[in-house]
Amino acid sequence: MTKPVLNLTGDPRDRGRAHGEILSREIDENLDRYLKRFALLGFEKDVLMAESAKWAEALRPRDPLFWEEIDGVVEGSGRSLEEITLLNVRYELLVGMMKSNAQPQHVPVAPDGCTSFAVLPERSKNGDTVIGQNWDWVRDINTAVSRVTREDGPDFIHIGEVGTIGGMQGVNEHGIGVCINALMTTEDGKYEYEKPFRMRVRDILNARNMQEAILGVCGTNRTVAMNFLIAHEDGIAIDIETSPDKEAFIYPEDGVLTHSNHFCELDVESEVVKLWPNTMYRHVRLERLLRQSQELDVAAIESAMGDHFAHPHSICAHYDDDEPENLRLETNHSIVISLKQRTLHITDTQPCRSSFEEYPLAA
Repeated sequence: MTKPVLNLTGDPRDRGRAHGEILSREIDENLDRYLKRFALLGFEKDVLMAESAKWAEALRPRDPLFWEEIDGVVEGSGRSLEEITLLNVRYELLVGMMKSNAQPQHVPVAPDGCTSFAVLPERSKNGDTVIGQNWDWVRDINTAVSRVTREDGPDFIHIGEVGTIGGMQGVNEHGIGVCINALMTTEDGKYEYEKPFRMRVRDILNARNMQEAILGVCGTNRTVAMNFLIAHEDGIAIDIETSPDKEAFIYPEDGVLTHSNHFCELDVESEVVKLWPNTMYRHVRLERLLRQSQELDVAAIESAMGDHFAHPHSICAHYDDDEPENLRLETNHSIVISLKQRTLHITDTQPCRSSFEEYPLAA
């Protein structure tokens, strides 16, 4: 099975409307699954919608074009603005509500997980710059590839959850690519209603150069901690660890860079290891696997992403049925991005269970 592909053109509202119309069933399913997950954590729909409305009101002036596209998804899907906003800010909204008095009791919950990497031209077989990751999250969340041709910014291709427009991993026509990893700190929620990570990923894909891409991450404070791996086809990769108001920068060593879900450079108190200690070895394991080859190609990288050391809490993650439901995660897809080729290579499920399919920016 391959991912659905949206070939989007026109103005932002046109693109959003096509997204909403074509994938309306998948949007309904994602909303249903997230509402059930929030209910598991003690949050009812009316409370979520009220908070979602606050996010939409606060964020619209920050990027009107982004929110015009959200409006299009609303029109095309027939869902409310609050519901579509919930999908687009669900991570930041959840953290904020977990930190507030809205939650009746503390229920631990794991964030989105990822093991990400960058390989520079000196280590790749064909001289390409390659980035990617395994995206670990709950089961049965619908995702889609969006190939966007537009007048209001660079063309790009990315994968994201259906109903969201910011994306998670992708590359634009200028050879700038991005991946993200969740982080957690005790400072999360310190600044309310700052740009969510999806808007920042879109800022990166809007960038004409690396300076603009970095500014998309570092230009303002953040509501939650997040890790952004940004790279350019010319052989530059920078990993940016962020807390709500601090940043640290990690650079490749000998052409290889890896990261998972804990802070490696930024000196802040992290909470991830308390819930998800496997982050402490996943990036080290991936780095070791990548360094075993002197000339890495896409096939070798794809093999490393299917690694099962410490299964089920491995780079290629699987549900652990002995864990509480709110802590279970698995690899929903693996992605390898060729920046020079402007091509995504994506699995439909775990890389051990499905093959990588190619999705080029040029249709």
